[in-house]
Amino acid sequence: MKPGSSHQLSIFAQSLDRAAFVAYFLGAVVPFVALAWLVNDYVLPPLHDGLAIAGIVALVLSLGVLSAGAFLLLRRVALRTIQQMRGDNEKLEALLEASVRLAAAPHETEVASAAAACALRVTGGPAAFFVGAQPGAAAKLEAVAGDRAQWPAIELRLGDLFRQALAEARPVLWSAERAHGALLPVEGSGAITVVAPARLDTSTMRSLTTLAAQSSVAARRVQLVEAQRNFFVHVTDILVAALDTHMDLQAGHARRVAQLSNRIGRELGLDDARRQRLHFAALLHDVGMLRIDPTSMVDKRVARQHPILGHRMLAPIQLWAEVAPLVLHHHEWFDGSGYPERLAGEAIPLEARIIGLAEAFDSMTSASSYKQPVTHEEAVRRVEAGNGSQFDPDVVHVFLELARRGDIDLA
Repeated sequence: MKPGSSHQLSIFAQSLDRAAFVAYFLGAVVPFVALAWLVNDYVLPPLHDGLAIAGIVALVLSLGVLSAGAFLLLRRVALRTIQQMRGDNEKLEALLEASVRLAAAPHETEVASAAAACALRVTGGPAAFFVGAQPGAAAKLEAVAGDRAQWPAIELRLGDLFRQALAEARPVLWSAERAHGALLPVEGSGAITVVAPARLDTSTMRSLTTLAAQSSVAARRVQLVEAQRNFFVHVTDILVAALDTHMDLQAGHARRVAQLSNRIGRELGLDDARRQRLHFAALLHDVGMLRIDPTSMVDKRVARQHPILGHRMLAPIQLWAEVAPLVLHHHEWFDGSGYPERLAGEAIPLEARIIGLAEAFDSMTSASSYKQPVTHEEAVRRVEAGNGSQFDPDVVHVFLELARRGDIDLA
């Protein structure tokens, strides 16, 4: 049975009713009975006028009726207050759940879905929609909660109301013969559109306005994250292109290493976030070479500075802060004989161990300015020979499985 049903709100069915009745009984019934007893024993006996006696009895009975009526009225007001509080609490709960979902929304489609679902709970109506559009653009249905069949009729009514809501940045109410509703603009994204069986009261409109404000913040956050991601990707591409030009004969090395690293990471079961870090770290693993004169790269002591230089370039930038340690350690060996910090085993980040193997394989099979390439089969054999010394055995195992399936020929 739903909260707020007639049974749960009936007399004596809840603690507030019982408490109110006890208070009424002690504060009104008991004094009334005492008054009736006093009147019966001390006031009525001396009287001989029947009219006076009837008047006193009527007065006492009237007081009893008024007292009972006051109790019932008080109870009715209390129950209405409880119902209102329950409704407000349900709206608040819906808003709190929506705020959590909106805060975690990775895309604008998820923002739209969360906003529509919360609006449906707040209104208790048959349907709620999220309509996406910018000012001056056509409305586009982004998310539906409830009865989708309500949409065609609502779409016919949008028109000027939708443009008005977006242009004035304020809620717009609408009414029809058998339905009512509202459009609530979500800044920079669109509008929440609700359908309700009755006119929306002030409390519901406040909740919907709060939801629209939460959705606006969430939409802006998602847009900002997307802009940062776009910037991140394009700047990374610019650096990789500059690195290809700088290193001349090793052009394409970074992208090939990233491709193989992605395959190994997927086989190892890395989640999306770690695979994304792995991808960008693989693309930028040699970015420190940009700080080294090309004519000095043949000097091993100079070339070995590139992980440190790359780390220094990336670490101060927040977007690349998690990538920088992977760049720093991609030349560490599993047995601790690598550089620059001679880390060993699990102390080396897994993503760096993956990049280390992928980078070594591509360096062996691709033309470079400092050595001749070897065949694909010979490179695989050398990787297997470095199992447990240069390379992580788990990473080698996955690499060999990919080689057996023919999935690492990057030419």
